Amino acid sequence: MSKKRITAKDRIITAAWDLFMEKGYEETTLQDIIERSGSSRGAFYHHFRSKEDLLFTMAWYFDQDYDGWLEKQDPLADSVDLLYDFIILCAELVDRSKYGAFLPELYGLEVMTEGRRYILDEKREFFRILFELARRGISRGEIKQGSSALEIARGIASLQRGLVYSWLLEEKRMPLIDLNITFFKPYLDSIRP
Repeated sequence: MSKKRITAKDRIITAAWDLFMEKGYEETTLQDIIERSGSSRGAFYHHFRSKEDLLFTMAWYFDQDYDGWLEKQDPLADSVDLLYDFIILCAELVDRSKYGAFLPELYGLEVMTEGRRYILDEKREFFRILFELARRGISRGEIKQGSSALEIARGIASLQRGLVYSWLLEEKRMPLIDLNITFFKPYLDSIRP
């Protein structure tokens, strides 16, 4: 994981998620978050519109887990194989996340809420990796022509979100990784030339 400076926003996010785990989302107050993070009400509202807005930052936590992942991979490895490896890694991280109890609430609120949706943010590390691998695969001829790297990355992200949503609706009946293996292997094989 690459080193980065801890900002006020990072402290607020960390404090909020620690409190959500300790007290539950509903029982955590804005004042609790402000006190735990050592910030002010003004700092909070500079970065977030509400406590609900903080729930959407769960994507931030997952992104930390694979920050730098792509740079650790063999640069000559097949891009489609790396896309598959990355999607499986993401499924493993979601499946065993300590924040798993909040995923149904997160997905439900993401659908109903207006404003910024972190899960869709194409500046996230998750999306950057998908886009870079798709771009690399197209330029090397490992992915067939016809779709742009952006379209491929968006398609993969959409399929991954859909699988997580379905997994949650089915109350996690099977491991998320099994769903990803079932659906992503054929999809990724279909984009090969």
